[in-house]
Amino acid sequence: MKILSKKIIKGVGFIKVIPEEDDDFWHLYNLLSVGDIIKTSTHRKIVKESQTGTKVAEKRRIFVFLKVHEINYWADQYLLLSIKGRNCQESHWLSLGQFHTYEVELNQQIVIYKENWDRFHYAILDQIKQQQTQSEVAAFIMEEGVGHLCLIGSATTRLKQKVEKQITKKRSSNEQREKGMEEFFRACLAALEQDSLFEQIKCLIVASPGFVKDDFYVFLRNTFQKEEKYRGQQKMLDKIFLVKSSSGYLNSLMEILQDQQVQQRLENTKAMQEVMILEKFFQQLRIDITKVAYGKKDIEFAHSLGAIQTLLISDKVARAKDPKVRRQWLKVIEEIKNKGGEVFIFSSLHPSGKQLNNYTGIAAILYVSVQFDYEDEEEEEEEQVDQQIHQHQHDQDEFKMDIAVQKKFEEFGIEDGDDDYM
Repeated sequence: MKILSKKIIKGVGFIKVIPEEDDDFWHLYNLLSVGDIIKTSTHRKIVKESQTGTKVAEKRRIFVFLKVHEINYWADQYLLLSIKGRNCQESHWLSLGQFHTYEVELNQQIVIYKENWDRFHYAILDQIKQQQTQSEVAAFIMEEGVGHLCLIGSATTRLKQKVEKQITKKRSSNEQREKGMEEFFRACLAALEQDSLFEQIKCLIVASPGFVKDDFYVFLRNTFQKEEKYRGQQKMLDKIFLVKSSSGYLNSLMEILQDQQVQQRLENTKAMQEVMILEKFFQQLRIDITKVAYGKKDIEFAHSLGAIQTLLISDKVARAKDPKVRRQWLKVIEEIKNKGGEVFIFSSLHPSGKQLNNYTGIAAILYVSVQFDYEDEEEEEEEQVDQQIHQHQHDQDEFKMDIAVQKKFEEFGIEDGDDDYM
């Protein structure tokens, strides 16, 4: 992501950015909060009525100021980040307070204004600055007739393409089966060639049960040697790393990333660091349950004793909608770091992050053994009720136009007629 400009004073201000790759959608999702204000250009369907009464619909690109009401992120074969908000500046095409849903586009400039920039947001900005390039690692998980090509980025792991081919199982049709496997492997190669993926990645993990992975490697080697269009691409084979998996489906991805040879080869990537520290937590959980903690109450108790050596926290927890809850965990993170502890913020779109979310989204490895003994959960139940009441009140609040919105933007140097948006 390209940061064009930034002006933040005492936690209040804006950034102007251009998302350039898939991982940037996830960074934007974590930066944005309900109540923020964004400025960007977007398409809107405009209905015009002619003098004869005929209605004609057309799409126009317009500038919008939106006060964020809802943020949604989907990651599958296609990424989508949508921001629903109310218009803060009346125009010919959009009335004041009218809802509009904006779908974030790559290479499209967007300004984000917040009044509560905190440490979590600053950490994301630092991560953006350190971000190098698109996904450097890909994994092709396959078995006979089925393959799943995944991209493993710094913040997300997503399915790039699924390849399927019907393969005969009958021994009497051995020739037909070999032909089917060759067609399947050729379709897998085509998936790697799409968007020049094979050239961009630094490592390709090919995993399968049995010898499917080995047969695919042999197919690639023979194809690169014999076919004219692939001449000179034999060096691509050096990127391939063969690993055994229990199946050809996505549920094997975590198992693959836990392989020691894979960890040694990819130890410097953020995704692998998350896998390794989570594995360390589970190892300690098996050895001595009193030297680990997970769940809000246990973590708070262990932190009060200064017993946390390593904190594992999901971005799902760190980006809590309630500002009080978010500030609470940011304070805990800061205090643990100041005492010399380590903190790892996991992406919910990595297999390791999803696994951590199954354990409440927050866990810790402790310096010393701690006994956790709670007789009742009345406080927790009361807190959950309070949160539900607070959320209900928030949902019931009527939208009120902040008359100082435009003034705030002008104070921070965001002018209405930025021509460089387009």
